[in-house]
Amino acid sequence: MLCPKCGYYTDREETVCPECREIVNTNAGEPAGGAESIRQGKRARQAIRDAAAKQTTEARRKRRSGASHATVEMPLIRDDREEEFASFTVSEQETSGDGEEPAFERRRRSVYDEDAALEEQARAYTEWIEKGGRQRLKMVNWMKITLITVSVLILALIGGWLFLENTDEGQKLMARLGRKATSSALWSVGEELMNTGDMEGAIVNFEKAKKQDEAEEHEDVDGLLMLASAYEAVGKTDEAAALYERIYTNTPSRTEAYVNHIRILRSSGKTGDLAKAGELMKLAYEKTGEASFQTQRRDLLPAPPEVDLTAGYYEAKKYIAITSYQGYEVYWTFDEDAELPSGGTLWTERVFLDEGIWNLRAVAVNGELVSDELRGTYKIIMPSPQTPQCNLAPGTYKTRQKIRLKPGQDNLNDDDIVIYYTVDGSTPDADCPIYTGEPIQLPSGHTVTIKAFAVNKYNKVSNMLERSFKIEAKPYPLTAWEITETIGGFELNKTTMLDFQSSYGEGTLTEMEQSGDFETECRKYEYPWGYAVMNLSRKNWVLVELYFRDGTFKAPRGTGIGDPMDFVVGKFKDLGQVKSASGNRRLYTLNSGNDGRIYLQEDKKTYIVRYRIRSDGHWYQLDYNIDPDGNVASVDWQYIP
Repeated sequence: MLCPKCGYYTDREETVCPECREIVNTNAGEPAGGAESIRQGKRARQAIRDAAAKQTTEARRKRRSGASHATVEMPLIRDDREEEFASFTVSEQETSGDGEEPAFERRRRSVYDEDAALEEQARAYTEWIEKGGRQRLKMVNWMKITLITVSVLILALIGGWLFLENTDEGQKLMARLGRKATSSALWSVGEELMNTGDMEGAIVNFEKAKKQDEAEEHEDVDGLLMLASAYEAVGKTDEAAALYERIYTNTPSRTEAYVNHIRILRSSGKTGDLAKAGELMKLAYEKTGEASFQTQRRDLLPAPPEVDLTAGYYEAKKYIAITSYQGYEVYWTFDEDAELPSGGTLWTERVFLDEGIWNLRAVAVNGELVSDELRGTYKIIMPSPQTPQCNLAPGTYKTRQKIRLKPGQDNLNDDDIVIYYTVDGSTPDADCPIYTGEPIQLPSGHTVTIKAFAVNKYNKVSNMLERSFKIEAKPYPLTAWEITETIGGFELNKTTMLDFQSSYGEGTLTEMEQSGDFETECRKYEYPWGYAVMNLSRKNWVLVELYFRDGTFKAPRGTGIGDPMDFVVGKFKDLGQVKSASGNRRLYTLNSGNDGRIYLQEDKKTYIVRYRIRSDGHWYQLDYNIDPDGNVASVDWQYIP
């Protein structure tokens, strides 16, 4: 029969056009029944199978291009055997197969009302064919699934990163994995390893943490203590000791560092470490105040030395003994800068303390152990005498006066007091007259000053007594020598060599040593009567010294060669002061640069009567040399720069 749609001729037995798949009904309008109905049902089912096969082939083709399964929806014809299928979904899954084409599993599922009329099913099927007869394949969106999966993975990675970077547990995990972690995490992991006995692993983590802290200028004292303990555990005692020293240096209050370092020093067996342990105990006690350190030190070191004289103030010279009751050697010193015991003196005998202040330091030594220092200050200060007293009150007197001197009130009964005095106004010294108890004759003059001081057996000097009087009684003293009083009309440092030689000849030039008083050259010219010395000053040679021993020249005030000493002294000012113990006598003193004195020479037979004047920073000096007979033997007049 002909297909009503495409005109294709089909067999009578065909119910579906093989060309366009249109249902061919030979009895249109009449219901099929009997064997014919059965045949039609079978053929419809066969057509459906063929369509399904075609869809399956197309599904395979699409699967080769990436699909994993397809869903086929098509109407089915109900047969008389009550096999009711409105539609089914074909899900294909590739399985293993022996041929080129893969085998598939097929699964069906009912989706339409199983009571739908056969005509409706056929019509729906026909409509499906007319639309192209293509199977609707539902594809799985792998791109979407991939994006979702990747997003989930990224979120998981970010969360893991945040956990590792921002949590303590995460940082500890990083430290365990050997990755970069915070120092606190490294300290914690190191502690865990140390508690489990893995000292090497603990040290690795501790050292990393220490390095990080140092870079951040931070110090974890507890962590450093653990690192030092780990060093000790593996035998690195030097590293541990250095670390303990660093800890108590930077953090003096941490007693653990002192304790552990002291333990290492005491057990090391190295020379000098016991002494270091003692010093560290002292430091630990000073820094922490822990009495246990002081107790340990006392038990370890020798006891300090002892002395038989308590330190303090004494008014007499003393001897002291410095000993160790434990029988150890004792080294002592008075030098504050000396290092004991090496810079001290081994005590063998009593030490003498003269007058002064003595700061004693001493230590006892037992091998390499040195005791704490014994310190003591001894002030040996002899008592000084009181200021002498005189019996004449200051004032003006019309007659010559005599005065008496005596020791101060507290020294009246002392028989060791010596009083030195002057009446010419100069300051007394050891080359002054000693008061013998006899009254002192004061010279006359407008102002007379007496000065005196006392000296006791300890050679201690009292304060100065000074009294001034006005004695208006004759005869008044003569005047002192003055620069204007010259010899032969010459002037020192002014008269030229030409002028001098024009009067006394050239003389004989002799060699002379360069005088230390002059910066320029000097020349000495010998004459029968003596010599003259010239000095080059400002390109001119000038007279600086004149020495004569005969009557060629006359000295000032009519004095000259052969005059008795008393005659010469009587021509100048003389305040009548008596001789000193050395035999010298002061004639007068106007100031520190103008005085007159008589000096006994070493032969104890000859004298020099010397008058000096200080002017413009230079000295002018006139010497009378007295022979053993007491007469003037020569005169020396000179300029001293």
